[in-house]
Amino acid sequence: HIMVAVAEELDRISLEGYEPHESWTESLRDLAIRAWNTALDHPAAAALCMGRVTRGVHELRAVDAVLEAFHRGGWRGRAAVLHYQAFSNFILAMASNNAWRLVNQRFGGEVNWVQEYQPADPGAYPYAEAAKEHLRSIDMTDVFHRQPDILLAALEAEAAALPRD
Repeated sequence: HIMVAVAEELDRISLEGYEPHESWTESLRDLAIRAWNTALDHPAAAALCMGRVTRGVHELRAVDAVLEAFHRGGWRGRAAVLHYQAFSNFILAMASNNAWRLVNQRFGGEVNWVQEYQPADPGAYPYAEAAKEHLRSIDMTDVFHRQPDILLAALEAEAAALPRD
């Protein structure tokens, strides 16, 4: 019950002050960034609770906001629900994964695996070797912001082909 209450509070924090944008894609981007920022601000709670179903009012507000954006994008019924679930799973997984990484770093654990490859035979991995400095210096928030952009570009292309009511 405590974990569900914490998850519901994370939803409340994420939605604080949220208003839908004129653009459905900007609404989705805003909701994604809000979830990411909440996980950054509360990494231990997000790592443990961000993917939990609460059935609470704030979770329902989040579900409704995402479904509204997909509705405005042109999806209806089952298609809207599939897109909602895929989008939400993707964003929450990224945010909670990063929260785990932050908690792990805070308590002296290993750093992000992508940033620390040091193979015994670098020649066997030419692309990783060529990119190693970039891999070591990558900012996970930059990575996160790129991921919704990729997803939203694909969704915009799909939405353009949907029949309009």
